[in-house]
Amino acid sequence: MNVKITTRQRIRAVLLAALFFMGASGLVAGWAGGARADAFADGYAAYQRLDFKGAIKIWRPLAEAGHARAQFNMGTMYDEGRGVERDNAKARAWWLKAARQDLPEALHNLASSYLFRDGGDADHEMAVKWMTRAAELGLARSQYTLGKMLMAGHGVPKDEAAGRAWIEKAAMQGDRRAQYNMGKLARDGTGGPKDIKAAAQWFLKAARQGYAKAQNHIGVRYAKGNGIEQDDEKAYFWLTLASDQGHQLAKINRQTVMARVSPAKLAEIERRALAWKPGQPE
Repeated sequence: MNVKITTRQRIRAVLLAALFFMGASGLVAGWAGGARADAFADGYAAYQRLDFKGAIKIWRPLAEAGHARAQFNMGTMYDEGRGVERDNAKARAWWLKAARQDLPEALHNLASSYLFRDGGDADHEMAVKWMTRAAELGLARSQYTLGKMLMAGHGVPKDEAAGRAWIEKAAMQGDRRAQYNMGKLARDGTGGPKDIKAAAQWFLKAARQGYAKAQNHIGVRYAKGNGIEQDDEKAYFWLTLASDQGHQLAKINRQTVMARVSPAKLAEIERRALAWKPGQPE
């Protein structure tokens, strides 16, 4: 049976990936000094031991006393069903308490909970309200998500220039998905000036963080000399890394470049690619 996917559903799926692959959930591990810091750390240690009920036993009194990070973690435990029955309403209630104290991670998760509600339509007004505040406080993943919402007109009037500006803020903080998207925006001139040199540099930044899509893009640009000096050996290196992550188009592009590099160089590049880790010099 064929199921028709609406444009709205596609947008929601893209945003969901943006939110959760960038860590919409996840615990906050730090706390400012003193006895409460020790208690908070004890809860985190219990969590790391997979003693979720023990972690909750420690964090709940802190959360009830008004500590934002403990409140955030309690929300996350309810959201993920760790040590407690999964309960979206309770997760949101805890995140709301922490969000009212301007904890950026709580603001982001609260916004996400309004965007993707179980069994109901999104509440865009509330989602945008909390996501904007998290973005204003400098949380990169919120800046990126808000930028994507503005680019798509999802819950807000479409504004490509404003969307690009938020995505760039996230990219400047080192968010690899934002860097990759800035590469595409600069390449196409969407929401701002077209600049193929800037596009190549954004793709390179994301590639250096291990992002396969960006590795494919920068590999192609090295192969063609598009916005960056032509270099088949560098092209082969990045396309090999992307291919090794299962990027299908990179595998095809790699075959094209392979014919232009000597067998000895190919073997050397493949050895370097095998040993390479994100953040290392290429």
